[in-house]
Amino acid sequence: MLTAVRDAFAGNGELTERQGAVLLVSAGTVFSLTAISLAAVEDASDFQFLTYRGASTTLAMLLLIVARRGGRPVSFAGVTRNVWLAGFTLGATSMLYILALSRTSAATTLFLLAAAPIFAALIGWVVLRERVERSTLVAIGITAVGVAITVGAGLDIGSVSGVLFASGIPVTVGLYSVLMRSVSGVDPVVPALIAGSVLTLCSAAAALATDGLGISLRDGALACVSGGIALGIGLPMFNLGHRSVAAARVPLLLMAEVVLAPLWVWIWPGETPNAATLVGGAVILGAVVWLMLVSKHATDTAPSSRAAAIPVD
Repeated sequence: MLTAVRDAFAGNGELTERQGAVLLVSAGTVFSLTAISLAAVEDASDFQFLTYRGASTTLAMLLLIVARRGGRPVSFAGVTRNVWLAGFTLGATSMLYILALSRTSAATTLFLLAAAPIFAALIGWVVLRERVERSTLVAIGITAVGVAITVGAGLDIGSVSGVLFASGIPVTVGLYSVLMRSVSGVDPVVPALIAGSVLTLCSAAAALATDGLGISLRDGALACVSGGIALGIGLPMFNLGHRSVAAARVPLLLMAEVVLAPLWVWIWPGETPNAATLVGGAVILGAVVWLMLVSKHATDTAPSSRAAAIPVD
């Protein structure tokens, strides 16, 4: 497995679907570290955390570009307006994710994130005129019920801004998915590099206007775990793995993040989600899993190389 991943990373050969699936589950597991990293922060403000998260993500992408020079170099050819927009959207998603986590529960944020595949289908229909299957329409209706339950729970506990930030995440992730499908030939490292740079600049400007950029070594290290490791390692694993897996199965494999992130902060520091959040989350997860299962017949052909939705948190 490790040898196959190393060779595929260097551009020598492709992964099997099972190997790609293992990488996607691993990517979701790595992505889930962000929730507990933020929960462990002591003094850093949201924008201070985001600044160092963005900077470490950018550094990780630059190191990846250097590492790939000897095998499959990162190509910057074909960087269009949509690629830039995808990068900005990815950066906005990362910002919304941290702002939501700091204002509402991890369970609320992650369960709403789980609705991203549904929004991707809806936005794809509006923007790309992609046909929406009847099963997708049913899943959208079920998801709307789950979102309403989850949002209602958030409003009850007074986290209005957190729920609003969290509600925007599936929309931006869905938009990112559609944008990447429109520029499927671009190297996936490029929008990630743009996202990290945009996140760093925008967050640094906000931090300088409020609290400055000075934070403790502990908080800075946690931000780097969230960016340099969770995104710096998770994104390359995702980008490599999804090429060998049918696109409709990708969100299901990434459910590892949705399940694990609330679990980590439930174990420590003891953030217990309320009953309504769990019910709403179960409805959303059920809709997405059901959609993936009924779409199985369309994914039993050769795996799609088309870019799929990234839950970049």
